[in-house]
Amino acid sequence: MFAKTCVFSTLMLLLASPALAADKLTKALIREVIDAADAASVQRDSAAIGVALGSNFYKYIEVPSDGMPVTARINKQQYLDLIKSGWEKTSNYQYKRQDLVINLSPDGDTGESFATIVERFEIDGKEMVSKVREYARYELEDGRPVIVNIDSQTLVGDTTPER
Repeated sequence: MFAKTCVFSTLMLLLASPALAADKLTKALIREVIDAADAASVQRDSAAIGVALGSNFYKYIEVPSDGMPVTARINKQQYLDLIKSGWEKTSNYQYKRQDLVINLSPDGDTGESFATIVERFEIDGKEMVSKVREYARYELEDGRPVIVNIDSQTLVGDTTPER
């Protein structure tokens, strides 16, 4: 519980302080948001993740199926509810971001990141691996950097656990 409180407190200080309000995005500011969201994910703290998301956040989820991929658009609260309910069903959860690339618009008003997210977990004693390609967009909201949307694609093929 102490670790979750520390993660949430750190997020609040980094992302919500008006004294630290930015007028342009930088790669460093985007990296801070990513690091804070990743730390919250490791702690399974959906409230702390919510701090990193903009008020009008949305996420597109694409999941492969036998026919056409299934795509859904969910809002901030739906996303937080989804990850929270998912974590409640899992044990031995591990989270890793790899292959991160951050880009900025020339005017510094927006940014984007691309990464592969690898999650390992157990459901009913069965080890599972999820690999997702994540495309995130960033803006400043009231002077603080936030994630405004995420598109993700589940990677198919080899999802063997990486050791």
